[in-house]
Amino acid sequence: MPKTRKLSLKLKLPLIMVALTATFLVTVSFLVYSMAEKSIRQFVYASKETAARSGEQALTFMVDAARKDLAVNASQPTVFRAINNFDRVYTMIEEEPTGFLRRHYIEQNPHEADKRYELVDPGDGSYYSQSHATYHPTFLQSLQVNGYEDLYLLNAAGQLLYSVKKRDDFIQQFGSGPNAESGLGQVFAAALTAEPGEVVTSDFAVYAPGGGGAGAFMGVSVLNKKKEVIGVLAVQLSSASVVSALTSNLDGSGHQNIFLVGPNGIARSPSVLEGRFAVGDSLPDATHIAAAGTGEGGLFEGITSTAGEQVIALVKPLDITGFDWSLVLETDEHTAFAKVNEIRLVAVLMIGVSVLIAIVVSFIAARHVTKPILALREATNALADEDYSVDIAGRKRGDELGDLARSLDTFRDKLVLADEAAEREEQAAKQTAAVVEEMSGALSELQRGNLACDIQQPFAEHYETLRENFNRSLVNLRESLSEVVDAAQNVDKFSEEQRASAQEMAHRTETQAGTLEETASALKDLTSGIRQTADRAGKVDETMRGTRDEAEHSNHIVTSAVQAMDQIQEASEQISQIINMIDDIAFQTNLLALNAGVEAARAGEAGAGFAVVASEVRALAMRASKAAGQIKDLTSASEEHVANGVAMVGRAGDALSSIIDRVTNVSDLITEIADGVQKQSNGLESINNAMTRLDGTTQQNAAMSEEASAASQLLQNEAQALSAVVSRFQLGAALGDHGADVDWSQTDHGGPQTAYG
Repeated sequence: MPKTRKLSLKLKLPLIMVALTATFLVTVSFLVYSMAEKSIRQFVYASKETAARSGEQALTFMVDAARKDLAVNASQPTVFRAINNFDRVYTMIEEEPTGFLRRHYIEQNPHEADKRYELVDPGDGSYYSQSHATYHPTFLQSLQVNGYEDLYLLNAAGQLLYSVKKRDDFIQQFGSGPNAESGLGQVFAAALTAEPGEVVTSDFAVYAPGGGGAGAFMGVSVLNKKKEVIGVLAVQLSSASVVSALTSNLDGSGHQNIFLVGPNGIARSPSVLEGRFAVGDSLPDATHIAAAGTGEGGLFEGITSTAGEQVIALVKPLDITGFDWSLVLETDEHTAFAKVNEIRLVAVLMIGVSVLIAIVVSFIAARHVTKPILALREATNALADEDYSVDIAGRKRGDELGDLARSLDTFRDKLVLADEAAEREEQAAKQTAAVVEEMSGALSELQRGNLACDIQQPFAEHYETLRENFNRSLVNLRESLSEVVDAAQNVDKFSEEQRASAQEMAHRTETQAGTLEETASALKDLTSGIRQTADRAGKVDETMRGTRDEAEHSNHIVTSAVQAMDQIQEASEQISQIINMIDDIAFQTNLLALNAGVEAARAGEAGAGFAVVASEVRALAMRASKAAGQIKDLTSASEEHVANGVAMVGRAGDALSSIIDRVTNVSDLITEIADGVQKQSNGLESINNAMTRLDGTTQQNAAMSEEASAASQLLQNEAQALSAVVSRFQLGAALGDHGADVDWSQTDHGGPQTAYG
């Protein structure tokens, strides 16, 4: 069994089909052979019985016809006169009568020995010849009509006065002497003592007076008008006529032997088959011969014939008055049952040819069934390996395999869409993560006061505007702070000079007012840029929220894919149900074909053709049932593969859910960044408001020249505070002298000193 399980379906299926076909054919052939053998045997036995019955009837008719003919002729005046005439003219022959008649009718007969009867008148002028010429044509015609071997007229003394054939028994004495023991002598003696008109008989035996051949005799006494016996009318039955009667219904093929057996197993007729035995021969001590010798009947099989062959023998005792006969019909067993042997040979050949045809058809059918299944398996394995370029064969089929192929193709398309969506989401997530990372680093530097944190690495196309806006904002911020540095330096310089001269202070105060006005304008622009940055950060937040929504939508797609796989699994279960229905139909068809075969067998030869059709239908039903079982197994395997696909899609959904969580986290970080930028915008707006107030103060100082000294001191303090604020920013070297780092810890007269790094 384990070795069978290792076989592939394309080998297992044909082997099963061939095994079932061979078993079915052997079983059917055995049953058909058994029934055919039985029928042939019955036919053979019936034909033998018919032949025997026909031989019995023909033989009975021949004997009865002879008996009736003798009885009728014995009462005819012609026979009476013939015996009287022959008896009278026999004594009128001047020479020795016996020698005279034998010389003229035998020795000098111009005809051959078997045609002496053609001599009607030898021309000797005797009264005997005249009487012979008168009666011979009548008796010759009677002999020919009835098929006698010979016809005899004997006088009351037993002298054979007349015979048609003129054989050696002509003109011999049968009333006494050695001939009295012959068959004709026995009939003569019995006829003399029999009742008038009673026909007496003697069975077939060697007839020495007639030349040594075999003969059976029938005779009847002939009476005169006084009812006195004047002679006997006798006939010799022809063994050839007996054989002809026995073989009247035989086919003459030479494999049958029919003959008569008397008491003690003595042959009463010659063998139909030449040279085996003659009349009077003792037959071999065989079972059927012994039964025939004792008058028993029956059918004997597997016995040895008179020639030593295996035969079947039919023994039939005959009810023929005057003769104790049993008919024996021997038939060569091999020849009799040749049809059985032919059927056996044909059955073997048909089984062989049918098995070969079954092998070819099974392999073709298995290939037709397994080829699309193997193609589906390869396609499923390719899909499991994420190879979506594979071509799914069998989509145009109209059967369940076509449905499975189309479902697998739909599943492939959904997997492609899911992978593409996942790839897009992954790419978007990577791009977003890169943008967030770059923006986070730049903002961290910006938080530390480094304004030289430009983002040099280009972003994705839809994030590139964000990078450009951020870099432009940094440039504007650096320029504004550079101007603030310059303004602080000028304020320090002006406060230093104001100490020397109030007029100069007023002048410089006006200049400072103009500068502060420009600074306020720059801060306003910087505030506007930061506000734009905050707006763009908000848009980034919205974009990330859209990304998260798309990821959640992709999760829905994966969920739909899982549902599609569940639908495929349900379709597979429906296919299994259909296959079960096909298996039930095949079982019912097989049962119907079996019943049809039984009914056809009951119908005999008339139902032979229908029996063949029924057997073929049954074979097809059995093959359909086994094919349905195999497809069911394959469908179960496909259901397992679909379940694995469902699990794989579920894992993809879990991974996508993880991506959604991470995108949510990134979105939250972007939101925090946007909030930070907004706070920075609010801080710069506060600075802008402070600069506006500083500008108003400066204008008041210009108008209040009497407070110039106090205002100068106040201005110096404010300049130092501003320098402390600006010192937190690193402008870099991109702005030349304005981009130098400013150290406000060392100044002349409290003013700042610039150090360039």
